[in-house]
Amino acid sequence: MSVFSETMTLDQFGASKQLSSLDLINNPKTNKMFAKFSNGETARLANDVTDLDGDLSVSWFSPEDGDASWMIHRTGASANVVATKSFGKVAVPAAFESAF
Repeated sequence: MSVFSETMTLDQFGASKQLSSLDLINNPKTNKMFAKFSNGETARLANDVTDLDGDLSVSWFSPEDGDASWMIHRTGASANVVATKSFGKVAVPAAFESAF
């Protein structure tokens, strides 16, 4: 099972590492993109990340097979998610609320 840890927003990651920039680079041999940070570290990109727009996070990604590395992904999303359903705010019944 792949594991995500140390998750933070892309901005928090940049501040914690004191980064000045981030480049998305296309590897011509594999035709896959990856990220290179101004400190020299690199990161994988989740399949749905093709630019730096939107709400992005960074996690330490430990795959079942292969080397662990940073991964940039949509906030709240795992690389394995195939569908997402969002729910609006739901009122909690008073009886349920008082049980906690």
